[in-house]
Amino acid sequence: MIAATPEQLRDLAESPVVPAPPPGSGSTRIVTPAYMAEIGPEPDPDMNVVSRLHLDGREVAAVVGEVRDVYRRAGRSAATWEVATGSTPPGLERRLRELGMRTHDTPSMLALACTTEPAGDAPGIAVEEVSQTDQFADVRGIFERGDGWSPGDAWLRGPGHVTRFLARIEGEPVATADISWLEDERAAFLGGALTLPEWRRRGAYRALVHARWRAAAARGRDILVTQSEPMSQPILLRLGFQAVGAITVLVDGF
Repeated sequence: MIAATPEQLRDLAESPVVPAPPPGSGSTRIVTPAYMAEIGPEPDPDMNVVSRLHLDGREVAAVVGEVRDVYRRAGRSAATWEVATGSTPPGLERRLRELGMRTHDTPSMLALACTTEPAGDAPGIAVEEVSQTDQFADVRGIFERGDGWSPGDAWLRGPGHVTRFLARIEGEPVATADISWLEDERAAFLGGALTLPEWRRRGAYRALVHARWRAAAARGRDILVTQSEPMSQPILLRLGFQAVGAITVLVDGF
């Protein structure tokens, strides 16, 4: 397999593209030359994301108005915009703020990529792929206890390109994470990670990263990418991920 260039790694990490949502999944995608708008299964702006921003030659205010109309028609009142290193034109973030967008609770993320096997998984951590009803219930419980959010079935079970994993210590469900299978068949995107606070620093996150690498390798994919918040950046960098870009995250309410 031909190695990806730095520009390709940046694009994969900053603007990962998963297969289009199937009919009935509760999600919709709109793709234009200027942007990609994902309409998620719930109104939470984190599930309604505008990315792949290339607005050269377009009036920014007109594009923002167009996107707002897209989400209004879908019954949404807010969306998240991701302004990446590769977004254009220069100064786009400033212009979006002038149009009323505000800083997200997570103001920025690093775009990370890994092309070699991460450090080994942790002893004493059992990781399983989630496919059964009781496993999905355990994943929901982790989010309820650790994040105060109870995800719906549409999000939990995903639109078909997401595989969830569950980590246990002594049989107790302590952490979860997912992997999204990208359109680019060389790569997979890591997301959805959460470890219960009382079980952190025990190796669950590391074990979940390694399990997802193995799952990707089994499909012939040798590139892992992710968008990392500050909490997870140090461990991912230690495991062998490299920063290939950065993303400023804005919220647009309308």
